Amino acid sequence: MDQPPARHLLAPLFAIQYFAWSAMFCLWIYALPVIGHILHPGGAALADYQHLLILVSAGFAFYSVLGTSLSLVIPRLVDRLGNGVVLGLGLLFGGGGFALLGVTTRVGWVGPAFAAIGIAWAALSSIPYALASAAAPEGRGALFMRLFGFSTVIPQVVTTLGLALLGTAWLGDDIGRVMLIAAGSMAIAGLIALMFRKRFAVTAEPW
Repeated sequence: MDQPPARHLLAPLFAIQYFAWSAMFCLWIYALPVIGHILHPGGAALADYQHLLILVSAGFAFYSVLGTSLSLVIPRLVDRLGNGVVLGLGLLFGGGGFALLGVTTRVGWVGPAFAAIGIAWAALSSIPYALASAAAPEGRGALFMRLFGFSTVIPQVVTTLGLALLGTAWLGDDIGRVMLIAAGSMAIAGLIALMFRKRFAVTAEPW
């Protein structure tokens, strides 16, 4: 199959990476207060802090292991459905997980939320990099991938500074709104992937 020019893939891939990684940085930065609010809406006591740390650490470990395990079957799904469809659906699952973290008041829903995020992580940590590698111009792969790395650095800077500067005034006592922002950002990434799924129909080695 003829590969489309790299520029045809670069813009949508950057957009997907920007919105998806923005969502992940929301999780990594704000998971502790968000889950703490679910456990103790009125404010956690110092004695409960260790329990909260264990729960958050377990959630992170769960989605990481699940995502890594699912990434092993991603190539088979891509063969059947295509890169864009698998990436888009995976990210939409993740958006649902973030939304669940943002609205739930029951700790029992934290596990399913992290499971949905793990599905997104499986797609996000493999497909975009395989596509970027496949789209790299011949002889310039290393430079192309270094430039592609900015697609994760930029959302880290913007998300961190943006929420730090605007978060306190806008969030108030409802810290769960951060996860709703993450849900929207991840959903946008998923929709972009589905929208450009025909462009992503390239032959790419599993990452």
